[in-house]
Amino acid sequence: MWPRQATICVPSRPFLSFQRPPTCRAFAHRASLSARRTQPRNKPTVNPKDFFEGKYQDVIAIDANRPWYHRRADIFVFGRSEPRVDKPKGPVVPIPAPGFSQRMLVKAQLATAPTADTPGACVMLHFDNKRYIIGNISEGTQRCMTQRKIPLAKAQDLFISGPVDWRSCGGVIGTILTVADTLSNAREATNQVNKERKEKGRAEVAHSAVSSLNLHGGKNLTHLLATARRFVFRKGLPLKPHEITSDRAEQRSIGEPDWKDENINVWYLPIESSSDNPSTARTRKRSHEEYLDKTPAVRDSDKGIAANVVEQMFNSNWRLDALVETTVHKAQLPAKLFVRGKDGHIKPYTGPMPGGSVPLPDIPDIPVLVRQPWPATMVTNLPPTEPSTQSLCYIIKGHETRGKFNPVEAIKYGVAKTDFKLLTAGQTVKGKDGVDVTPSMVLGAPVEGKGFAFVDIPDTSYIKPLVERSEWSSTEIMKGVQAIYWSLGPGIIHDDSLQDFMKKMSSLKHIVCAPDTCPNMISMESVATQAYKLHAIDPQRFPLPYFNNNSTVLETPVPSSPACFEVGRTGHTIQLAPQVVVQDDKIVPFPDIQLMALAGTDKDTRKEITRLTRKAFTKTEKPEFLSKVERIEVDIPNRDAEIITLGTGSALPSKYRNVSATLIRVPGYGSYLLDCGENTLGQMKRVFGPELATVLQELKGVWISHLHADHHLGTAGVLKAWNEATASDASRRLFVASHTGMIQWLREYQKVEDFGFSRLQLFTFEGGPRKSILPPKVMTEAEQAMFGIQQIDACYVDHCHGALAVVLTWPSGLKISYSGDCRPSKEFVQIGQGTTLLIHESTFDDELSGDARAKKHSTMSEAIDVGRQMGARRILLTHFSQRYQKIANLGTDIQDIEEDVVGKDKARLDEVILVAFDYMKVKLGDFRKAQAFVPAIQKLFEDVDDQ
Repeated sequence: MWPRQATICVPSRPFLSFQRPPTCRAFAHRASLSARRTQPRNKPTVNPKDFFEGKYQDVIAIDANRPWYHRRADIFVFGRSEPRVDKPKGPVVPIPAPGFSQRMLVKAQLATAPTADTPGACVMLHFDNKRYIIGNISEGTQRCMTQRKIPLAKAQDLFISGPVDWRSCGGVIGTILTVADTLSNAREATNQVNKERKEKGRAEVAHSAVSSLNLHGGKNLTHLLATARRFVFRKGLPLKPHEITSDRAEQRSIGEPDWKDENINVWYLPIESSSDNPSTARTRKRSHEEYLDKTPAVRDSDKGIAANVVEQMFNSNWRLDALVETTVHKAQLPAKLFVRGKDGHIKPYTGPMPGGSVPLPDIPDIPVLVRQPWPATMVTNLPPTEPSTQSLCYIIKGHETRGKFNPVEAIKYGVAKTDFKLLTAGQTVKGKDGVDVTPSMVLGAPVEGKGFAFVDIPDTSYIKPLVERSEWSSTEIMKGVQAIYWSLGPGIIHDDSLQDFMKKMSSLKHIVCAPDTCPNMISMESVATQAYKLHAIDPQRFPLPYFNNNSTVLETPVPSSPACFEVGRTGHTIQLAPQVVVQDDKIVPFPDIQLMALAGTDKDTRKEITRLTRKAFTKTEKPEFLSKVERIEVDIPNRDAEIITLGTGSALPSKYRNVSATLIRVPGYGSYLLDCGENTLGQMKRVFGPELATVLQELKGVWISHLHADHHLGTAGVLKAWNEATASDASRRLFVASHTGMIQWLREYQKVEDFGFSRLQLFTFEGGPRKSILPPKVMTEAEQAMFGIQQIDACYVDHCHGALAVVLTWPSGLKISYSGDCRPSKEFVQIGQGTTLLIHESTFDDELSGDARAKKHSTMSEAIDVGRQMGARRILLTHFSQRYQKIANLGTDIQDIEEDVVGKDKARLDEVILVAFDYMKVKLGDFRKAQAFVPAIQKLFEDVDDQ
């Protein structure tokens, strides 16, 4: 039960302790006394946890996760995470009637603007009780919000603008997973608290109010989500896609909103391209599979199938421990099989497996138990669809709020003061002589809700249909609209008809977000600062990320009134209520990375780092060092091959590490990606800058180790960029090699967008029992000429269904082994014997070996041991838990190596181990040089707290 609203006037200083927990009555009494005093006096200090969670003022809501005070001038408001049950001390405040929205703080904040890290723009709309995201949920969005400390947990509605493609939706799946996991963790924590409280006989704490997630978007939104059914499974967060396939303006009253909730009204503006040019209309070549599919346009029943799949992905009652019966021959491998013993107990099946050394007819087809697959994965094929040219835009406004209450009028009508709150909530009360007094008799005119439009224009063919929309001339809709956020494709801002429309709507604020207007500023200051520090130590291995704080449109002024719009900058905020205020001071400034790098290190540490750095430079520049390295490494092929670690973190993006991606550049053969986590393309833009087009043209293949989102959600973006970079040579091909699940995902997603699927060579690795070595892919002469690779060896590893480790071999003898995510694997050691370079995951530090086993990852020592068993000449550790920023001591001295040692002993003594960081570039022949700088890097991170 909530207490009465109250404020406490206290001195402007934090509360540090308390002597006695005040009761609810004491709290109300103190508040009453304080309100009567003009000058607050000193009071006994009070712990905020002793007050109820709830709302104590119209514009401040107390959050159970933040049980501390909020300050407004000299007014402090308190919240508590463990409310006590008490009797109410007065009438319960009624819920406002429709049309009587409570006044609250409302603001629209530009959360992302186009940069290399965040290719799209989106707005975070803040209400006290909820958040909304409007715009492109592109790759990098959630990472940028992590950097900006913008919480996603309260975002219950996502309004995705533009056509449904990877530009606008590339970050949707990752964002959904982050929100789902955050809420799941919060629920688990609350359940644990309630368990303890129940044991003590105390009242339970309420769970989070967010019970579902709504996604609003254009045609194919549901299909896009359903393609992720093989790798996305979350329970307890119903996800409701609202796919807009029709235009309200053609069906009913234009003023009626398409969607609304307690805070906002939303009008959908679906825009179709006016172009007659098929290429401009975003069509694509049809694949062979589509020619075989004679099914016509998408039916409503087909949409229902996809919607049901999405429902099962996020709100299924599936249980991990549920087993179903099948037989050995019918079991889909790899799968863990169980049998029921004579005593009735279930135990693992240890008999011969299909695909092993025993022929199938000789294997008894006995009953076995297997885990029931996720319900959504049982749908083998989605209904057909085709790419859509529709671009979805929005007009969003808050509800009107009640006018100002006139207490004099209320008293004149004989209304009791205790009924004032009922009138302000929209209820009719009795006055003197029993006369009904309505809210309109004592309230001023309602205040129109304020809002904005978000317009997404991919190319100029959408401008004419947009400006001709009738919504722009509707007073009912446009009244209260303060601004238009423009998400534009390159060059569109120069279009005359668009400029004319902006001038016609000059009373509105026009905020333009486009790759050629928004500066390519550093969006991730934390990792950029870290890169600057590492660059100061070893500039050859740690380049500075490319950025540009200048806007192209400012260098080439827009004709015809360039002042009719302003360039969108991250952080720009428009307060919409209680008053409209443009807050330019919220814009994120261009970061001074050099200053930020110096700020985090004390003078003595900098001095020691400088000493160690100079020592490393002196050592690596000595002729005797260089000549000895040359002699020792003479048998290492392709010493000029370069390894670029684009993403080195696990699970989800963090401030310092993006998710998995490693690029291998082998001169004379090509470039190859090992895994491709979300926003890998953005990482490549930061590393290569103007060289990116060349690197993409060199790309010959992509290997995806398994279907966890942190390893492949950047694939579509990279493939599309490669397709565009090589469009002039239609004969070019790119291989994608992975488990069958990844190949099926590409086949399904290509029906949403043309990303170059018809130009891919697909190598599928499947079949066989768990932890088995699969048949190698030996390239034909033509394939070797096209892709540079001689052979691909793969084996199943212990991590998740279909997880694979791989060994790539080049004609020169270069051999690179990549673990993906896994526990140490004997099969991987076997196929990786004599490897030149091992790239192995090292998710956990050694003291967390239990976590590594439970989550099927490897520790640092386990990864190094795999390399030693392989006889690897070089070992690169990556895929670190996002809690780690420090590195372990891995250094050895080249002076200890005997030049006449050969074979495995030489590999062991010549072993060089490096730890990967984002943006790091190291050549095979430079591992020794890089190792010399490890002591300085260790000193740099010595006092850094793990996250």
